Amino acid sequence: MELELTGFGEFEGVELLQKLHLFQKLTFDETTRLGSVIQYVDLPPGTVVIEENALGDALYVIQKGEVRVTRDIDQDGTHSEKEEIGRLKAGELFGEMSLIDDVLTSARVSTVTDCRLLKMPRDKFEALLGADDKLAVKVYRSFCRTLSDRVRKTNALLAKTQALGVAVR
Repeated sequence: MELELTGFGEFEGVELLQKLHLFQKLTFDETTRLGSVIQYVDLPPGTVVIEENALGDALYVIQKGEVRVTRDIDQDGTHSEKEEIGRLKAGELFGEMSLIDDVLTSARVSTVTDCRLLKMPRDKFEALLGADDKLAVKVYRSFCRTLSDRVRKTNALLAKTQALGVAVR
């Protein structure tokens, strides 16, 4: 007789959320509440998850597989290999900015392999945080920390680029 265990998939999603820099400061209970709005999405290779210049509606976490991030640099309507700006694998996230602003997406994200994604839809995310002020403060502080880290890294990269330009002159 084969015993089938059910209900553990949810905990895998919560554990994955807790490993993300964005949600590391949350308690297990808080992460579980956040995980309650997650949808699991299985996609084949070549599926566009987020289209460039579209209104984003969810944060995605890659549980399994790999995605490709491209920008239509020459604006010809295609996303060629030369326009690839990155690849993301299991344990990484994308689309997080769509949870906090209404700006059009800056890149296309499409699956390279079969993928299992955790999708956190914006409407459910906002409803959860709207009903839980304490959780909202912790999550938004985490977003601020993440954005602050990105600004610091970008500034450091720009400083290096500028210093290199001066050194070449």
